[in-house]
Amino acid sequence: ADFAATSTATTTATLIWNTNEPTTSKVLYGTTTPVTITSLIVANNTLLSAHSLALSGLLASTTYFALAASSDAAGNTATSSELSFTTLGE
Repeated sequence: ADFAATSTATTTATLIWNTNEPTTSKVLYGTTTPVTITSLIVANNTLLSAHSLALSGLLASTTYFALAASSDAAGNTATSSELSFTTLGE
């Protein structure tokens, strides 16, 4: 999955990725690495191949770490590599 942060602003960012079959969308994120199950989570349980999840309430001028997790209808799960992105300054 090509996992990327787009539309990064001072307090928001959108994370996008594609899967080769319809899957759920989940992003785990936080300001420390490695990202773990105790990190902040945003999710969408709709089965999609093109994923886009918006993060909000972020801190300005802050580096975040995130990973994407996707599960298909059979329950098979795939996880992306971790990425980092930095929100814009105020």
